[in-house]
Order: sequence, then C-alpha cells, then structure tokens
Amino acid sequence: MLQIESDIKADAIYIQLMDEPIGYTKELDDNRLIDYSMNPEKPVGIDLLAVSEGVKLDGLPEVKTVEKILKGLGVKVHTE
Repeated sequence: MLQIESDIKADAIYIQLMDEPIGYTKELDDNRLIDYSMNPEKPVGIDLLAVSEGVKLDGLPEVKTVEKILKGLGVKVHTE
C-alpha cells in the first residue's frame, strides 16, 4: 500500500510504504527519517523534509520507487 502526502507549506513529503503500525523512527540526517514497524528493518514510511532543496537518495529504502515518486512530483533528487 503506497500512499503519498505532500505539504507545500512545510516543504515535506511523506511516503507510506505499507499499512503497519510504526515501531520506531530512524533519522538518517536532519531532513530524512524512516519509520519502521516493530519487525526491525521493515520500513513503513519515509518522511522527507526541505524537499525544495532536493532529496538525497542514499540510505533510503525502496530507492527506485522513491526516486520515481519524487521525480513525478518534480522534486530534484541527489544520487550521491
């Protein structure tokens, strides 16, 4: 179940990868957070902040899917 929420005022995008309760959140950096289920390493969603500056893809789960979504929304992606 893939759902996308975009908040232009907050300059943020949330990509929900699956419909499961969030067990914990891992912060990759100031602008990228990954929500995981209680089952470790099972990503539930990705919270991206400051998206107008572009989004770094390294370290994100489902990277090909995320890249396609972001490009479809007109968000610049950084692959390095």
